[in-house]
Amino acid sequence: MIIKKIVVVLFALLLIVPVFSGASLVCAEEDDDETEEKSDYEKCVIDKDKEACERIAVNTQNNLQALEDQIASAKDDRDKAAALAREYAEKAEKMQGEIDALAKQIDELKVRIAELEVQIAENEAKVEALNTRVKNRMVEAQKTMHFNGYLEFILGSRSFTDMLRRVYGIEAIVSKDKADREELIAIIEQLTADKAELDAAKATLDESYQEIVAKQAELLVMKEFYEEEEARINEELDQMTEERDAIYESYEDLRDIFKEIGVTVNTGFVAAVHNSWITAPVLNYSPNFLDGKWHLGVDYAASRGTEIHAPAGGVIIRANQSCSDPGYLGSSCGYWISGGGNQVYMMCEVNGRVYGLIFFHLHSVYVSYGDYVLQDEVIGTVGSSGSSTGPHCHIEMYYLGNGELLDYLAMGWNATFSVGRGRTAYNNRCYYDDGSFRQGAPCILNPEMYLPAN
Repeated sequence: MIIKKIVVVLFALLLIVPVFSGASLVCAEEDDDETEEKSDYEKCVIDKDKEACERIAVNTQNNLQALEDQIASAKDDRDKAAALAREYAEKAEKMQGEIDALAKQIDELKVRIAELEVQIAENEAKVEALNTRVKNRMVEAQKTMHFNGYLEFILGSRSFTDMLRRVYGIEAIVSKDKADREELIAIIEQLTADKAELDAAKATLDESYQEIVAKQAELLVMKEFYEEEEARINEELDQMTEERDAIYESYEDLRDIFKEIGVTVNTGFVAAVHNSWITAPVLNYSPNFLDGKWHLGVDYAASRGTEIHAPAGGVIIRANQSCSDPGYLGSSCGYWISGGGNQVYMMCEVNGRVYGLIFFHLHSVYVSYGDYVLQDEVIGTVGSSGSSTGPHCHIEMYYLGNGELLDYLAMGWNATFSVGRGRTAYNNRCYYDDGSFRQGAPCILNPEMYLPAN
């Protein structure tokens, strides 16, 4: 009886378990629908998820670095193609000079050959006229005489002396005709030989001309090939640059969120002034510059003597320490920018982009023109020289373009670089005040977007 009850219970359980299993599956499916996985972007923007934001930052930096590498490689390929196109163009142009010289020689030979042909024809005509004259003379003599007219002419002499004179006369006429004929024939033979020599020379020149023209055609084909290659790579560069700028733009859209939740964005720069705080950002002090004032950089306040570090490795292009510290508000002391106090200017290249940086109001300057400084190397100390009310370092940052630092050093950036100063520079900023992308290089940047805090 007990065994029977156990069997009934087990059977009932077997019937119940599938029902509950199905119900649990249904609930699980409903939960999946309700908890659909969010993207990192949604987690970062909506939930302020630090890990998601960090993943975006890392992925973005990796993508940017990969793009910068591709852009740098493409530029190398483009430059090589451009150099080869120029090389083949120069060779083709140089060869054109040889072609023109050959063509001139051929034309001169043609003229000379034509002149010889005329001379040959004229001399052949003279020979033919001489032959005709002798022939006509003989024919006329035969028409009126039953015997040789020359013999009658001789026998009609009045004396032996007259006869000799007539014989010599006939002989002289015949000899003259013979000599003239032989001379003309000799002239014709010489002219014909000269013409044959010129024909051979012309044939050689013609062959050389055809060869060099064919080589020039090959050079021009190669020139066009590399010009097309350069144009193709430029199109790819434009696409990659647009893609990179779009990534930078989207990256900047997340900048405030990153800052809010403490995500460090790796821009390739290090902090310039440690243990500092920002007292004045990039801004214009009144709408539409009604008061004529603007602030092109960021003021990093710190104790006097605080070290200022190079945010990236680069070259010092200006350095001046001629102002006393402290200065005062309204002071014009400072070279090259009036009121900027003691100043340092440097150029650097980060991830294939070239930047210009200016540091104002220094207490001490540790670098000189032409120095190459390493990233994080101390270049001076915080001061209050020039037009200043307290110790701080005013830093301005410019995006000069893509490429190699050496190329831009050769251009001699002078802290304006087609960007200008004052209102002109502010109107040539890379981003709008809301952080959205405004224009490409050359333009002025907000250092807060690139230089890490402390």
